[in-house]
Amino acid sequence: MREITFLPVILLLSSACLASDPTAWQARMQEANRLDQQGRYSEAQILYLDALDEAERSGSTDRRLAESLNNLAAHYFYDARYAEAEPLYRRALEAWKAIQPGSQRDLALTMNNLAALYRAQARYALAERLYVEALQLLEQASGSDSLEVATGLSNLAELYRTAGKFGKAESAARRALEISERIAGPESPNTANALHTLGALYRDLGRPDEALELLQRSLEIRETALGPEHRLVAATLGNLAELLSAQRRFAEAEPLARRSLEIREKTLGPDHPNVAVSANNLAQIERLQGRYIEAEPLYRRALAIWEKNPGPNHPDTAKGLRNLADFYHERSRESAAEGLLTRALGILEKSLGPDHPEVGMASQSLADVYRAQRRYRRAEALQQRALQIFEASVGWGDMRYRYSLERYARLLRENNRAAEAARVEARINALSDKAAAFR
Repeated sequence: MREITFLPVILLLSSACLASDPTAWQARMQEANRLDQQGRYSEAQILYLDALDEAERSGSTDRRLAESLNNLAAHYFYDARYAEAEPLYRRALEAWKAIQPGSQRDLALTMNNLAALYRAQARYALAERLYVEALQLLEQASGSDSLEVATGLSNLAELYRTAGKFGKAESAARRALEISERIAGPESPNTANALHTLGALYRDLGRPDEALELLQRSLEIRETALGPEHRLVAATLGNLAELLSAQRRFAEAEPLARRSLEIREKTLGPDHPNVAVSANNLAQIERLQGRYIEAEPLYRRALAIWEKNPGPNHPDTAKGLRNLADFYHERSRESAAEGLLTRALGILEKSLGPDHPEVGMASQSLADVYRAQRRYRRAEALQQRALQIFEASVGWGDMRYRYSLERYARLLRENNRAAEAARVEARINALSDKAAAFR
């Protein structure tokens, strides 16, 4: 399960007249922002609601209303209460528009926040339009090299990564990192955000050494700047654990995954979707070590959380279904695995499109189940589909493509098609030689 970092910007006071006139509203908002940053969410919510109540009495053209709406929405977003956050963000957008001129920057930041919410809900087309529009406004209002533009670029890169648009993701992520290092400095939280985004992208692209260096650097900055139990620290720990696990460095990966889960349970509560991400990642590490008794309840816990929030038809739920199905397949529970994978494949095709790498992963898993059941015709059709998706989306150098070729060769040999299997195996050897030449 890929860790995802959203960076909605909490709008702090920027009005000179308000800053020189400390009101009860201003004090409540500043304290609420501080509590939110510390993870004291229930205390922050009380103050956000009080601040909004006061701001609503001030009228729709007072910037306090727009800021109150945005900040309360961002608070709900962090708590994964997306249905409550969306109407507040929409009201904030209308409030900023009513204040025009002079609110272009703030309008863009709230648009960025709403885009992050849409992305969390897998409403990717809406998210992309808002991210791009917000980025254009920020470049006009704050300058093309501002830190706010860097944040917008990181968010857009994460969206492109989720959508499998890796070229666009890398371009945006590298630009965000360059701006952050130059403007905020190499040890700033802004730089840590950009490092995290680029590191996660390189992990997805099968560039583990580069990914590890970037993620370790991000973790060091975040722990120093934000504290060891911050939600963003948990996100980087999760990405590092997943990367190390893929390299079978379980002794290093497991304590990081456990720490990520503990931080999220403590700061977000037991039923937050990000807790499910950490539980799922720990389950993967346990399964890959053959510790099946420990893995299954973690898989089930993660899936139960995702089924409730963000819901039964979200890509995260589909990935949870696939991971539990892979667990069942390894335990020779093929009928149970088939049902989960069939459902997962339908969700992913609808939400991500038929050519996304995650669709390839689900197709590969279902092909493995059909092969185990000796349903070779169905297995081969799905195996070929997975290969086509991986070749087009991530390329020959990616481990998923080579793994899929290996499974295809095994399928052909089991089906007494030795000559075809030998040709596929020759292709695998050629790719291995080609990859060695590039090292």
